[in-house]
Amino acid sequence: MRKRWGRLFAVSAVALTAACGIGDRAGADTVTMTVWTSNQEQLGLLNRLAGEFSAQHGGTPVRIQTVPQADYTTKVSVRLAGGDPPDLGWLGAPDAVGMAATEVLADVGPALRADPAYRLGDFVPSAFTNWQDGDAVYGVPFSTSPFFVVYNRDFFARAGLPDPAELAARGEWTWDRLAGLARELQSTLPSGSYVFQSNEGSLYGPLPVSWPTLDPLLRAYGARFASGDECTMDSSEAARAIGTLHRMAFADGTAVPPGAQADFYAGNAALTITQLSRLSQLKGAKFQYGFAPLPAGPGGQPQVTGQAGLVVFQQAPHRDLAIEFLKFLTSERSMRELARFFPPPRQSVLADATQVYAGTALPPDAVTNILVPGITEGQAFQYPRTWPEIKTAAQPVFDELWSPGANVPEALSELCGEVGPLLREKS
Repeated sequence: MRKRWGRLFAVSAVALTAACGIGDRAGADTVTMTVWTSNQEQLGLLNRLAGEFSAQHGGTPVRIQTVPQADYTTKVSVRLAGGDPPDLGWLGAPDAVGMAATEVLADVGPALRADPAYRLGDFVPSAFTNWQDGDAVYGVPFSTSPFFVVYNRDFFARAGLPDPAELAARGEWTWDRLAGLARELQSTLPSGSYVFQSNEGSLYGPLPVSWPTLDPLLRAYGARFASGDECTMDSSEAARAIGTLHRMAFADGTAVPPGAQADFYAGNAALTITQLSRLSQLKGAKFQYGFAPLPAGPGGQPQVTGQAGLVVFQQAPHRDLAIEFLKFLTSERSMRELARFFPPPRQSVLADATQVYAGTALPPDAVTNILVPGITEGQAFQYPRTWPEIKTAAQPVFDELWSPGANVPEALSELCGEVGPLLREKS
């Protein structure tokens, strides 16, 4: 029996004590949490927070079990099926949708609402779009990371073209303008370089990893994947949006095409869509860079976020203590410390964002004009409860779409024919 639960979130993390393999067995009295980060700074901070929590709870040991992201869902699912669940986990939206639908995640809503010190109302209201179904809350988003553009200022300056941030300030930074500038800029770039690289270069991969590029594009043109339980990818707005990117890749040659490699951070793409957690790759960059909001379009200025959240598993052997640890890690105090890695959806922390992000790659004006409104006004993609089945059905159509001769409107119509019945599935 599927449980309708509210949809979920997209990208980032948290951790606690010593980093050890997910297959390692902790003691019976140990609270365990699985994560996929291997970043030592993140682990170090979370180790300290875990130690503080342990000290406040009678010295109860808290242990992190980490595994590469590519294997994370599989290994956690095996443990759940085998009756050996961790207490807590951190999930991205596509995986959490399936787990919530099969009633694997605990409802933490009563505990959050019963604790006035937790200040549940401090969260940006839209942050729980993918985590709440009625009164039930299946996790807490600790990272709500908006998508934005980072660009190579040197490339634009040498070509004598307008700076994207200046265009944005004048309300002229749109996908149509970007496509036009790209045609002028492409011929000035070094061999093997392109103007546009998709988010993480994943446009032509599986739907879950291409969606961070496609969702902002669709929203800019006033299109959506679905309206309620009806597929709307066959709309004229969606065709115009996808058609713009298709022309950039196959007709104009300005977007990295399938099979090609061009990494913005290595200096061979002029701009890309990114998030705060990716900016560590700018360290040592041999070019000047700048930041701009997502390109706008006929549908307005898109504000789109990805989310990662903390969950407590229904079978958790230390469920009550796990919920307390979840509350601890998503409290205002902890989120203020975690914010430099994971943009927080707590309004009290965002009120001090220029101070919180001082010294990071984002300059103060980008924090104020891009990061903060990206969170407070941003929307996460609402994953349908049948997303696991939808992504499987949709993938062959997207594979067909990203070819030079594809008829975009026909492909999108075919897409709705495939996923429409899945969107309308009720159980």
